[in-house]
Amino acid sequence: MRIDSTEERLACLTADRRALHRIPESGYDLPETRAYLRAQLAELAPDELAPCDEGIRAVFRARASRRGAIALRADMDALLIPEQNEHGFCSQHPGMMHACGHDGHMAAMLMVARIVAARRAELERDVVLLFQPAEESLGGAKRMIDAGALENPRVEEVYGMHIMPTLPLGTIGCRAGAMMAAVDTWEIEIAGRAAHGATPQLGSDAIMAMASFIVGAQAALTRRIGPLEPAVLTVGSVESGKVYNVISERASLRGNLRTYDAGVSQRALAAVADALRAVDGLYGTRSEMKVIQSYPAVVNDAGCVARVRGCAGAAYREIEPVAISEDFSEFERCVPGAYFFCGCRDEAHAEQLHSPRFDFDERALLTGVSVFERLIFADSASSMPEGGAR
Repeated sequence: MRIDSTEERLACLTADRRALHRIPESGYDLPETRAYLRAQLAELAPDELAPCDEGIRAVFRARASRRGAIALRADMDALLIPEQNEHGFCSQHPGMMHACGHDGHMAAMLMVARIVAARRAELERDVVLLFQPAEESLGGAKRMIDAGALENPRVEEVYGMHIMPTLPLGTIGCRAGAMMAAVDTWEIEIAGRAAHGATPQLGSDAIMAMASFIVGAQAALTRRIGPLEPAVLTVGSVESGKVYNVISERASLRGNLRTYDAGVSQRALAAVADALRAVDGLYGTRSEMKVIQSYPAVVNDAGCVARVRGCAGAAYREIEPVAISEDFSEFERCVPGAYFFCGCRDEAHAEQLHSPRFDFDERALLTGVSVFERLIFADSASSMPEGGAR
């Protein structure tokens, strides 16, 4: 049965989003989320509904496909953030919440699945819907690709959406080329030698080495990387010492590096490593740096962006690159694609992504669903929702 009215679509989106918001789960550990999605998708009788690594893959096949398949992706995982909202559908899992809008992404993709199921006879190409785990932490996209997410049918282009509170509700933001930064997540262990605080010369001070490295690495980037080559180094976690009068013998740091170019990333990481070696020489410590996770930059194909622009119409906004990262980039390394933002800011919803108070009006999802529908059916039969373009 077709669901064409704005009211019916909004009711479905709201019910799915709020049900998923109540059961946030992290990384690959998503049993309740997977069960909910599979139950909803099974009712639509896709031609294929199966696990894809730890994700879910639903395929709707055209009777006579005229071109390669189109794939759409939604991420499933939540964040380890205790929710501070007071609405009636708060997280039921203590210490976790959907603070990045992935509940909305899944609800939008379920709505797309219902639309495709109802319009199956009109399909001129196969449609592959991908529900991906571990976007926030462990890089679930690459594992799904390795498991065959883009094969049988062979995907020709891929699209994804992210709810975005920096854009007004009813707008779509996108750009060709680099749109989101690459990120290299690293850990550093500094090993020194303990000593009494009164005799620092007898030890190797890991805390002093750590402090010197933090300052020195930031300074090194300003002299090793050009001012027109963005590179942002963040030290997000430091741990060392427990006693006030002891020279600490160990320090741990965690952080990340954000760039838009693989060459800049390599040079910036080399500068950080050199700063760490300099600290070891100065303080007599021994340090080890490991890059534990890397996401490439999200680089949108110009042709795919042109399609998004045409499907969004007056809702479209050309945006500047942002420094946040997304492993949707792994899909774009394999096939042409475009990732776009779906604006959700209004007077009642201004909290930013990853805030414990992040929330949005489900009306924002209508705009993204309409763009997806037009991308699939390549026509103007699906009008933008009321209030979509502002």
